[in-house]
Amino acid sequence: MIALKPMLPESVQKLGHTNLSIGVDLVFIPEFRKALEEPGTAFFDKTFTSWELAKASTKSMPERAVFFSGRYSAKEAFVKALDGPRLHLPPAFRFLYSEIEIRNDEFGRPYCRFYGSLSDYMKKTGSSVISLSITHVEEYAFSEILLSL
Repeated sequence: MIALKPMLPESVQKLGHTNLSIGVDLVFIPEFRKALEEPGTAFFDKTFTSWELAKASTKSMPERAVFFSGRYSAKEAFVKALDGPRLHLPPAFRFLYSEIEIRNDEFGRPYCRFYGSLSDYMKKTGSSVISLSITHVEEYAFSEILLSL
């Protein structure tokens, strides 16, 4: 068997990003709606930052499910991109989902903030998010992220 290493387009090579990784994730929004209705669930407190929880609390319940599903999808896509190059190897780094925060700039574009040990890891390795996209279609939220590792 021959494994071929993909060649990066010249435009990407010129940017100096020679080690890129992409992650995608799709989630079913009704699962988040159902979880929000369950009394005593700890999922949201463990998965989201205090800023994300506060932001979600300003939304109606249906909007809250959409908000959380998109952010969770982005966090899952990040995990896949971060560890994607390590196929058949144990994870390089373990962290809490609450160390990733998904915000939007003043124009609505999503971006990541990192906290704690994940922030330290990203700085130490020089890794960064090049692009993050989140979309919602009917009952699904989809995210795609491109990392420079």
